[in-house]
Amino acid sequence: MKNLYLLFLFVWLYACTTHKPILKITDFKPHWDTTRVLKNPYKGWYHHLLDNGVETYKIQDEQTFLKFPGMDHLYLRLAWSYLEPEEGKYDWHKIDEVVGKYVPLGYKIAFRITSKETGNFPGSVGQELNGVQYATPVWVMKAGAKGTIPKGYADKSWTPVWDDPVYLEKLNNFQKAFAEKYDGKPWVNYIDIGSIGEWGEGHTHFSTKVPPTVSEIKANMDIFLKNFKKSQLVVTDDLLYYGKSDADVKILYDYAVSNGISLRDDSPLVDWYMQQNLTTWSVSHPQFYDQLYLKKPIVFELQHYGTVKKDGNWLGENGADTIAKYKYSGADVMRKAIETMHATYIGYHGYAEEWLADNPDLTNELANLCGYWYFPVSAGFSSILNKGENEISIEWLNKGVAPSYNVFGLVLRLESENPENSFEIPPVNSGNIDWLPGISKSEKYKFEIPSEVKSGNYLLKFKLIEQSDAGISPIQIGVKESLIDQSDFIELGKVKI
Repeated sequence: MKNLYLLFLFVWLYACTTHKPILKITDFKPHWDTTRVLKNPYKGWYHHLLDNGVETYKIQDEQTFLKFPGMDHLYLRLAWSYLEPEEGKYDWHKIDEVVGKYVPLGYKIAFRITSKETGNFPGSVGQELNGVQYATPVWVMKAGAKGTIPKGYADKSWTPVWDDPVYLEKLNNFQKAFAEKYDGKPWVNYIDIGSIGEWGEGHTHFSTKVPPTVSEIKANMDIFLKNFKKSQLVVTDDLLYYGKSDADVKILYDYAVSNGISLRDDSPLVDWYMQQNLTTWSVSHPQFYDQLYLKKPIVFELQHYGTVKKDGNWLGENGADTIAKYKYSGADVMRKAIETMHATYIGYHGYAEEWLADNPDLTNELANLCGYWYFPVSAGFSSILNKGENEISIEWLNKGVAPSYNVFGLVLRLESENPENSFEIPPVNSGNIDWLPGISKSEKYKFEIPSEVKSGNYLLKFKLIEQSDAGISPIQIGVKESLIDQSDFIELGKVKI
């Protein structure tokens, strides 16, 4: 026993005197924090600010909204006629007022400009019937575009013929002007192709009930593809399947995806879909998202929150009470729908103040769950680093439901007791694009220590960052705040150079 002790002592002394490196492993799992809401780019909640006209879902309490956990962007759904009341004369003030107020606060904007709303409410004085009744401006009809106001329906809004040449010409002119003003702006998240169907959703269930044809849909898609070259385009799933054969659905889906268009789904928790599609959590076409989410961000849109409650599909605080006829809670269905769709952006389709008061804990949970949600599992590195090339490995876990579609960098910092000797290693690609949901992935990072760096003892730290035209910003990861320093670095361990 004495000889064994002496042997260990000899090995330890030899390592110390010869500075032999020891592989150090840092286990981060005991330091995970799954409750703190991480505020990260390119994911999160959105709020319908303008909807069903220009009055619905206005923000009632600014301070409450500004504190909404994980709020990423505002979604503006506006009728075309509000923006071009006369041909070639554009009125952008409804958009620009929102942009001017909320973009400087860090929020982004998404759009759907519609050609068809429902109802018979006229627009502002001096705009004739522009507004909800004529979402497509009335002057388009007067210019010769064919369309109809259906008889025998409560809806008295005008429905254009979706591939009428006059309609398409005027629509193209408008979308060209819209794109020249907004396409590619850094604060634009995405633009819906909203020129067909009630509220731009691609169906005509509440008016003519005549499904748009494949050629009509392609003609409208082509206008957006022609004019929008920078911002992400999105279509509703209804546009692809409403009144279509399986063959036509495939044609339209393939056409959209092959042209880089992503999808949104507004069926979750709609009562009819709850009844018909509960096995897929009220998502009518889950197969649409199985491969698409690997390449493009998916948008989840809840049925109008007020309607969900009225239908009896949201019970108790955080929607956690079981709905007897379904044996699931509303929150269960919403959570599973988000997982099924692999949604990056999620909306509650109601008043922010009401939603947040009813669902404080669920809001926090889903803000993290949507999109990417990164955790370091462990890290391995040498206790002794050399001037020149070195390597570190970090195992990552994405606990979100989707990947990131943007590359983030990894920055290492070597921190000395003497601040003058501390330095950062230039960022390298973290590999995060390949961190798929629910899968651990180990990354190896090579880095150089310059020859002029002082020898001595250091603390090795790391962080994830986004580099953009706006500068460098940290990507928050799911560890306890006590581990994160004022510069957003997280300690790995002690090393010697």
